[in-house]
Amino acid sequence: MKQALLFDHFQANTLMGQHVEVFEASHLRTWRTVFGLPESVVPYPGELSSMALAMAMRAYLTVVSPRPPGNVHARQQFQMQGLPEIGETITTQVVCLGKEIRRERRYVDLQVHASGRASRPLFMGEMRLIWAA
Repeated sequence: MKQALLFDHFQANTLMGQHVEVFEASHLRTWRTVFGLPESVVPYPGELSSMALAMAMRAYLTVVSPRPPGNVHARQQFQMQGLPEIGETITTQVVCLGKEIRRERRYVDLQVHASGRASRPLFMGEMRLIWAA
């Protein structure tokens, strides 16, 4: 079993890894079941933005792993530059922006940024986490 990532493992301004996935129609169908929407509805921008956020979190969870129990997702910002298209391959990179200890808590700042077909920019997000170990 792989050891959990500890605060000491994070290095500022370092690419931690990337996650590549194809935005499948099945992802959209699954998302729609949460809201009770029929399959025949044409995707709308808000729905695609929500799917982009889900892809960003999936990339974070895949790359920054395994995590120790007890981390707290303290803050997040998210900016859309383009909407993902069904069938498009999305490449999301996860970068450690920095880390600090304040008031005896370990903070880790991460950035995710994704691109699609022909490297077109899709979204960028920043997360601040209180790291448990």
